[in-house]
Amino acid sequence: MKNIRPLILDTTFILPLFGVQITVLEGSQEILKDIWNNKIEGYKVYLPSICLIEVMFKLLSEYRKSLNYNMLDRYRIILPTILTLPLEIINSELNTEASLIATKIRHSGHSDFMDCWIAGTTTALDGILLSEDKELKKILKKVPETKNLVVVSWTDFIKEIIEKKQI
Repeated sequence: MKNIRPLILDTTFILPLFGVQITVLEGSQEILKDIWNNKIEGYKVYLPSICLIEVMFKLLSEYRKSLNYNMLDRYRIILPTILTLPLEIINSELNTEASLIATKIRHSGHSDFMDCWIAGTTTALDGILLSEDKELKKILKKVPETKNLVVVSWTDFIKEIIEKKQI
């Protein structure tokens, strides 16, 4: 049996579904689709429900700049698609271990509690966090429960996928 590792997505990696362009992800639509459809060999993809709240905050921020109602309506339109994807949505806020770890990360200096919950979820699942947050990665090294947590950037993840396909 192959070893399947939990891969936990940070909010960055679902924003394109809602029409929010992320520079680091440009040109990677096919790999993103494989991730969203849980088709990356050796990984089981998880999406913390906290990410959906963060998406709405991002859409609200974009709305404030444009006052375009369509920006807000994107959440309602795209949510059914998210809910039918074969990735697993996990409720970080209902997971006591994830919540405990999140509070420790917050106490160690990371001010964005949503990110703390996502990292706490990754720890609770003993997974790999796909994230571009360099500050979070530094703080995780200070917390005993997360010092060995694997946090991978998009660029490094792409390299790993390419290397696996060549082997």
